[in-house]
Amino acid sequence: MCYNLLGSDLYLSKINIKSVLKSQKETVKYEGKGIKNKNRIVFNEKAVKTAIDIKNKIIIERKEEYYLKIVFSKQKKEEGKYITKYGNLKIETYTKELKIEENKFKIKYDLIINEHFIDTFEYNFEYSIDS
Repeated sequence: MCYNLLGSDLYLSKINIKSVLKSQKETVKYEGKGIKNKNRIVFNEKAVKTAIDIKNKIIIERKEEYYLKIVFSKQKKEEGKYITKYGNLKIETYTKELKIEENKFKIKYDLIINEHFIDTFEYNFEYSIDS
């Protein structure tokens, strides 16, 4: 179901989301609802406001008591932002695999914080229009 707001090009769709984030140590699953507007998906994951921009690269922003922005470009190292109440951390991702399809994407990446390798992660994200 799409809504045309105020006669503009702004189309909002309610969506169902399923995602899995895997690392060497743990797997975090999420199922919930969100809103899609063109190439941007917005949802709350356990009270953390999350926005994902999907284009030729993927940008994920999360905001709660901290602000996190991470960028994924295929076979590239990208700098992000990690702002906490204790100070700013240098955060980088190296995207090993980036596969974007119509209603889903998959990212395999290395996470580096303050020049220290943290882990390799795999993030699988899919959504469907909520009927």
